[in-house]
Amino acid sequence: MQDLLKRHDLFRTLFQVMPTSVILVNIEGRVIAINSAGQKFFQIGDSEAYLRPGGEALRCVNAANPGDCGQTTFCQDCILRKSVKLAFEGQEISRNKGSFLAWHNGQPVRLDILVTATRLEYQGHNLALVIVEEISNITQLQGLLPICCSCHRIRNQEGNWTRLETFIEKHSEADFTHDLCPVCSEKAKQAAR
Repeated sequence: MQDLLKRHDLFRTLFQVMPTSVILVNIEGRVIAINSAGQKFFQIGDSEAYLRPGGEALRCVNAANPGDCGQTTFCQDCILRKSVKLAFEGQEISRNKGSFLAWHNGQPVRLDILVTATRLEYQGHNLALVIVEEISNITQLQGLLPICCSCHRIRNQEGNWTRLETFIEKHSEADFTHDLCPVCSEKAKQAAR
């Protein structure tokens, strides 16, 4: 695989310019290559990650000791490990949502991620291509949100009241379009008569 990255300019360029983390792992779960975005996100160099177990290379807090990766009780629930395993079993995994505990700047951090994984074969080598999208920065709507019972505006973190649609668009990947529900549609028809 390193041969492909070294000799084929187009593939190397495509691999490196992807704005999201892309990782190639072998059947043993060891990192074969990690692109620039992945190196930045997981705070590791490509040569430092090469052939290390995934959890060690990606700074998993549960792989704190050498040899721990894949052996802790937490590993069986790991979103990355499960996605790679399913990819090697022939399933295409698309945007599998989960969290991953990693060391970032010396602190344990929960990373909310989407994982896409697929199996590929190159020169007789079984590999998995893994794409990791961070969604930690996309505020997930959870907990109690103060909403006005009259105008339905939501109070944001700064204490300002904003339209429901504006708040959700800002804090999620959702976009809105407007329509009338059947009840309001009937009311509008009756009002127009």
